[in-house]
Formats: sequence, structure tokens, C-alpha cells
Amino acid sequence: MTIDDVKQLVREYVERVWNGGDEAALERLTRTDFTYQLGGQPPRDRAALASFIRETHAAFPDWRVEIADLVAEENIAAVRWHGRVTHSGPFRGIPPTGRTIPVSGINVYRIASGLIAAEWEQTDSLGMVQQLGMLRPA
Repeated sequence: MTIDDVKQLVREYVERVWNGGDEAALERLTRTDFTYQLGGQPPRDRAALASFIRETHAAFPDWRVEIADLVAEENIAAVRWHGRVTHSGPFRGIPPTGRTIPVSGINVYRIASGLIAAEWEQTDSLGMVQQLGMLRPA
């Protein structure tokens, strides 16, 4: 794959899978041995990621992030993203607050055989919980 092909694959993945919750696209754009890792949490396979995305969209029905930066080299791509989402459903034990909050993160992707083989994410989870009123800022 060319660098442009890698970037297009990642753009489509972010749009269809993360923003659209499209589980068929998750299956089509990732390898069968795909893993997703958020921070220090244990890795998730495709089925576990699909469940996580469903939970995220249930808590934040307007979930939509924009790619601010996308860089790629050989079989690795990195995305810096941001968005504003409304907390309308339970989220990790936090009842809906109705608050609209900014979200941001950085995801790194490994590509193999023309598909996404792995995804690692670092998100400002502490900032999200603080903005939802569950923790006071330090």
C-alpha cells in the first residue's frame, strides 16, 4: 500500500467505524486478528471493540470526531482527533448529565495486508470524567 492508501484506509475507518458505528465496516477494514487497546486497559478484539463503540454511541448519541492531523509512514498511521459530544446516556456508571463536552485523543494504527491490524488509543479520559462532573479538577 502507498502512504495515501494507508491514510485513506484510516480515514474511512474513523468515519465509518468510530463516527458511524458501522460494524460491517469494522469487519471489512480490519484483520481477523485485529486488536484495539485503550490506554492501559487489556486489548480488545473486534467483537469487544464493536461492543465498546455501541456503548459509547449509547452514552453519546451525537458522537462524531474530526481528524485534526493524520500522518503515515510505511505501515503505521497516527491520528490526532477532537470533537464535541453530548452525554445523553449512562457512561461507565455515570448517569446522563446532558452536558456537551469536548473530547480528544491520539490513535495509532498498524496496517498489515491492506487492513488495520492494531489500534492503540490515548484519550483524555480524566478530562471527560471531570467535565461530566464526577471529579473536581485538581
